[in-house]
Amino acid sequence: MKPSPGFTLIEVLIAMAITALVATLSFASLSSTLDSVEGLRSQGERISELNRAWVLLTRDINQFVARPVRNEYGSVESSMFGGAAADQSLSFTRGGWHNTDQRTRSNLQRVRYLLEDTTLWRESYRVLDRSSDSEPQRVALFEGVISFEMAFLNSGTELREGDFDTENWQIAWGSAEGNGQAGGPEALELRLELEDWGEVRWLYEIPHI
Repeated sequence: MKPSPGFTLIEVLIAMAITALVATLSFASLSSTLDSVEGLRSQGERISELNRAWVLLTRDINQFVARPVRNEYGSVESSMFGGAAADQSLSFTRGGWHNTDQRTRSNLQRVRYLLEDTTLWRESYRVLDRSSDSEPQRVALFEGVISFEMAFLNSGTELREGDFDTENWQIAWGSAEGNGQAGGPEALELRLELEDWGEVRWLYEIPHI
């Protein structure tokens, strides 16, 4: 009987080399795909967090009420107080605080937005006029923030549609001594510098209630 032809050693080595090359290329492609999926998931979560912060800020600012408060030091704090004079934080009184549990309290609420380390926080108080033992409720909104700045357009100044030049706007508004602007500005610009996306700007027209 005639013996069956087999593979030479060189042919076997070539086949093994081709198999290893295909496996390496397949693994690299799969790894790249998984990295892309993970990157997209992380970016999606980041966008959701930023959108959540924007929704909360927008809701609060759109319900601004010109009601000053008394702070924990006994001084009258302007209805809106923020910017360079407030350590780049923003405090103001808002309406529309829903009373779902029917407690005896106002529907107005004092809120504050501030940057600590690289995290943007929202603080809110259960009472408008605070005492020394008034503690805020704190919610971390967004991480990876380098700076949180704002600019204010003077009341009575016309806000022109499409005009986003805020270079000459004020960098501070109100005071914690009761001698600042009584109401709110005509408009407010918030600027966040993010570690990954650079600068984000939000512009709001302030209601006068």
